[in-house]
Formats: sequence, C-alpha cells, structure tokens
Amino acid sequence: MAKIGFIQSRGLGDIIIALPIAAAFARRGHTVYWPVDAQFVPFLQYAAPAVRFIPIAEQPDPLRFYLTVPQEELRRHECDETYVLYSAVQGDDAMLQRKDLTGYFKFDEYKYAVTGVPFTEKWTLKIERDAQRERRLFESLRVRRKFVCIHRTATGAQAGFRIPEQWQRDYDIVEIDERSDSPFDWIHTLERAAILVCIDSCFANLVEQLNLPNEKHLILRTPNPFTPVFKNGWRFLPPA
Repeated sequence: MAKIGFIQSRGLGDIIIALPIAAAFARRGHTVYWPVDAQFVPFLQYAAPAVRFIPIAEQPDPLRFYLTVPQEELRRHECDETYVLYSAVQGDDAMLQRKDLTGYFKFDEYKYAVTGVPFTEKWTLKIERDAQRERRLFESLRVRRKFVCIHRTATGAQAGFRIPEQWQRDYDIVEIDERSDSPFDWIHTLERAAILVCIDSCFANLVEQLNLPNEKHLILRTPNPFTPVFKNGWRFLPPA
C-alpha cells in the first residue's frame, strides 16, 4: 500500500470538503499524510483518525505555508504520491495538480477530479464525534425553545444578515461564536436547530456534507467557480 500526501494547509472549509477523499484512500489501505495549519491539528486528528495530520506553523511567505513547507514535510515522510488540492495558487500556478482542468470544474469538484475519487463521495463525510463536548457546548447556549442557528463569519467576510422579526418572536436565536476551538463541537447544536443560516464557509460545508435535513439558508459569498456545490435543499441568499 502507498503513502499518499495531500497539499491543502488551509482553509478549514476546503479541508472539510476533502476529508472524504482522504477517507476513500484510507479505505483502500493507503496511509494519508496531510500537512495543515497547526491550530487545526488537534480537532482534525480527533475527527478523522485515519489521516495523519502534520502541523504547519504560519510562515512569513504565504507560498511557503501553502506549498513549500507541506512539500518538504511530505518528502520527509517519503510519500509515494502527492496531490495538490488547490484549484488556484496565487503566484505559482505551475504547482497546480492539473492546470488543464481548472477552467472546467468548480473548486470542490476539482479536488475530487484530480484525485480520481468520485464526486459523490463528498456527501459521505464521517466525523469522529465527542458527544460530551458537543452537549456541553449546547448546554452553554441556554436554549429554552426551538431555535435558529446562525453562522455569519467567513475568511475575510462578515454577513450582515438581518433576522426576520417573526423569527425573533417565535425562536431563540443562537449565533455561532468562538466558545469552542473545534467547529465539530457544534454538530449537536446544528442537528437540533429548526432553521440554519450559514455564510458560505466551513459550517455550511459541514452541514451540507453531513446531509442535515433542517431548513437551511445559505448566504452566498464568492462567485462561481468558488462557491461549492450545495444539493441538500438550501434557500440561497445574496451576499449581505
């Protein structure tokens, strides 16, 4: 069996999108090595124990953080094959896995296309969960009735979503914040919400790939092809 390396050190939403790719390789008996932002490693390693995550410290040169240092780490681990999962690399497109494919796929489809994993696998995400942490977080919210859960913040973006007056009357309102250092601690809360409102970011990807059946509203953030595929019955809102 082979040692497989992934290059996608950030962002977290992209990593969540690609976790089923790593799982597909692991099921075939391969060992997957994945250098990622050091702050993500503790919760990613718990959530996806089949992957060997390698912590990468922030670098003064972004290209070193996103490409050079991960390449060095994967060479050090003697990977047999390495996949660059980015569909765009500012300043060095020569490092892309398949530059000839970048104009034909949305960025999440691209990750699956270059690794040869069927895109339908995106919706088979499995997370190793910590029920105690999830429940403790939910209890800290002090929800007393059915509720709306809102995630407003993405990299470089803050959604100014206005909560409808009817929702304010009929529901408790929960805003996802930084009370936990793991986004996966919010899964129990996401599952229980009557309504979810997410900016296009890691929580929206998590909700989508876990196939949660709640009423869902997606706040759009980036133009095509950098909006991933959402197939699970979302209502789409313009950027706010």
